Amino acid sequence: MRTYTGATAAGRLARTLVLAWGLCLLALPAWARMQEVKPGQTPELASGEGLVVVAVDTDVALSGVELNKDGKVFGGGTMSGLKPGISYRLYIAPAGDYAWRRVLLTPQFGYSLRDSDEFRFRLEPGQITYPGDLLFRPASFFSGDMGMVNRALAAMDWLQQTHPALWARYALRYAGHYPDPFPEFYRKALAQHPDARPAAQVALRTPPAPRAALPIAPATLFRGNRIADLSLNPRGDLLALQVHERKDEWRIELLDLSSDQQRLLATSVDPIKQMLWAGNDALLFTVPVKNGRDVVRGIRADVAADGKRKWSPLTLPDGGFLVDALPQRPNQVLYATTLSNGDNAVQVLDVSSQAAIDRWRPRLRDRVNVGLERDVGWLTDGEGRLRLAIVRRDDGYVLRYRDGEGTTYRDVMTLDHLRDFQPVGLSFAADQIYAVTDDGRAQRELVAYDVATRKIVRTLFSRSGIDVVDMIQGPQRTPIGVTYYESGRLVSHYFENADERLGRALSAALPGRNVQIAARNADGKQMVLWADAADQPPQLYHLDLNKRVARTIGEAMPWLHGMAFAPSEVFRFKSRDGLPLEAFVTLPPGAGPKPLVVFPHGGPIGVADALGFDAETQFLASMGYAVLRVNFRGSDGYGRAFREAGRGSFGTLIEDDIDAAIVQAQARYPLDPQRMCVLGASYGGYSALVMTIRWPQRFRCAVSIAGVADRILFYTASDSARSAEGRANLEKYLGDPKAELAQMIDTSPLYHYDAIKVPVMLAHGLEDRRVDYEHTRRMLRMLDMAGNPPVGLSFEGEGHGFADVEHRVALWSGVAGFLQTSLSAPAAAPVQAAAASAP
Repeated sequence: MRTYTGATAAGRLARTLVLAWGLCLLALPAWARMQEVKPGQTPELASGEGLVVVAVDTDVALSGVELNKDGKVFGGGTMSGLKPGISYRLYIAPAGDYAWRRVLLTPQFGYSLRDSDEFRFRLEPGQITYPGDLLFRPASFFSGDMGMVNRALAAMDWLQQTHPALWARYALRYAGHYPDPFPEFYRKALAQHPDARPAAQVALRTPPAPRAALPIAPATLFRGNRIADLSLNPRGDLLALQVHERKDEWRIELLDLSSDQQRLLATSVDPIKQMLWAGNDALLFTVPVKNGRDVVRGIRADVAADGKRKWSPLTLPDGGFLVDALPQRPNQVLYATTLSNGDNAVQVLDVSSQAAIDRWRPRLRDRVNVGLERDVGWLTDGEGRLRLAIVRRDDGYVLRYRDGEGTTYRDVMTLDHLRDFQPVGLSFAADQIYAVTDDGRAQRELVAYDVATRKIVRTLFSRSGIDVVDMIQGPQRTPIGVTYYESGRLVSHYFENADERLGRALSAALPGRNVQIAARNADGKQMVLWADAADQPPQLYHLDLNKRVARTIGEAMPWLHGMAFAPSEVFRFKSRDGLPLEAFVTLPPGAGPKPLVVFPHGGPIGVADALGFDAETQFLASMGYAVLRVNFRGSDGYGRAFREAGRGSFGTLIEDDIDAAIVQAQARYPLDPQRMCVLGASYGGYSALVMTIRWPQRFRCAVSIAGVADRILFYTASDSARSAEGRANLEKYLGDPKAELAQMIDTSPLYHYDAIKVPVMLAHGLEDRRVDYEHTRRMLRMLDMAGNPPVGLSFEGEGHGFADVEHRVALWSGVAGFLQTSLSAPAAAPVQAAAASAP
């Protein structure tokens, strides 16, 4: 009798299946399969056939991606051998419904894409269908970010270069959830501009360099914060600081508040995710490692016979993560691990010594999260007992609760619909959730939510027209006050007289500052505070209530120490329709009218400017520019009705508010009306472009950073639109392109490119998920076609914001040179700059 090893038998089975698969494919008629069209080929489409552009954007090599037709295994196709970057293929295929099926890292291993509308599209006959780019970014070998992104212009460029005859013959249709009028608009514009440069020759030109050394070097101002995180021990004498001063280096430094001695505890090449005190003398922290799995390390101090601390490192078991400290058991923590059966086990871990840690074993029988399945997160009461759990259910998450020490949990709420309910704290008994909400209310208020009855049982703070920002928590998790913004400043309001005296003392000690409690010890007598102002970078203070002394113990940006910054002030006015508004003006020192930079904020709904320290505003002021920031309708902080007033106001009433602020500022402050530019990021970038169209004689230039150029594109090229729920929220807050297409075209700068006559600077990160780079690609192309080629910068690896210091420096150096050229005393001339390569 012949026997085979498992591997040999498996190999034979695999060969048999491959042979059977091949025979099945041979048996399929040619019309039932996708057939690749090679460059230069010009096939004729048969009845019922169409063309499809398949595009995959990946940052790792892929064995292939698979599509299927009509939900069946056969009749689709495989795009194989994909290198990092963006790959395109053109196929002839029968009309019908298709879906992305699998992403293959190797021929044997890959990701199955869930059966949902997110990865389906319909291929129509007689035209070129473009379903969007399949975006793939693996987080680890077992998980990744996948979604569809509309980059129709990039796809059209590839078609025009690789398949020019087919591009000329057939119309391209985007097959996403919403229409995209741009492909047809672009073809018509090309016909109207026969002398337009070929796509390969169109690129952002490098902005002009600053004319001289800048008053404050961007490399100094845009380094970011030195202190990224902090944690105070329960006794209140040891403060752990996560410090970031150099690229790829994060440190944990320990400050002894009683002696001012400082000690380096740990370093990491990535940001440290969590710091947790296990009692007064053991600090635990979570460090990310390159394979995607975090490790937990620690250090503890034991007092030697001579009274000095002796520090010992701690290494916690791999594959686990910290849940919470146990206040009643200082040398123990709750620690979660994944068992061999896939369940998460939360157990008590003794961290009194490395020997105690080494004796610990993950065991199912020792877990404290009994009665739960598919639980992924946990919340404890003030004594460290597990009371609430976050459980995965279907495609979402549910919060579950138990009374006392029982094992029966019941549902409290789903966590997928908390847009209007923001938890900010948990009571000592864990039977009430403190939250900020405006659901059914005129403004955001602090409330207490009873988990047993699943109802709001108390309103702890409410003030007309004021949105609560956060809760101030005292000892025993007691809510003692709230914070909110008023006239641009952060206000701390306390409920009781004793606490209110504390608030008054802080205001007297730090007049004109925004003060936030960053940490407090167990009895509330030792506090660590952040304090800043418009002209004062954030400083860290230690407040000892026993001694009634506050002293500086650190700075967020010590390299700015001693520099003078421009103050900002608030002014109030009304928009054209009578809506009360606030704006902030920052004036540089010196006599005479100042050139003005109008600086609208992003969002636009639920975001606001304030009178805290803003590096970008101060950079502009240091160059001699006045800066105007406006809390237009839709901004946060002024109540629900004010936020709701921003809906449907994009490109119209919001910009009317900004215009009214400009008129008021010119009447109140020494501003030069002949020297004005508008600059913004995200929605602010969109607003900058819109305002140059609506008021063409007012501005000398516009800067759009990661800005929206095409309102309709935002619905098909944003992480906000990758789910049915996300799209519903976009329609709720921004409108529905299917019903409001004409209005969205009318308020999209892209479709009025020829009305933008001023010099334009564009800047964008190539990994932006919120506002895809396609916005800048389209805006660049159309401005170039109109004879107004923009300057600008694109940044590898950056998302919706600029995390890399070198990129921030390059961005604001470019902005400085561009503004200097545009706002020089004579009338602005077209910006001259060297050519740069396109991304």
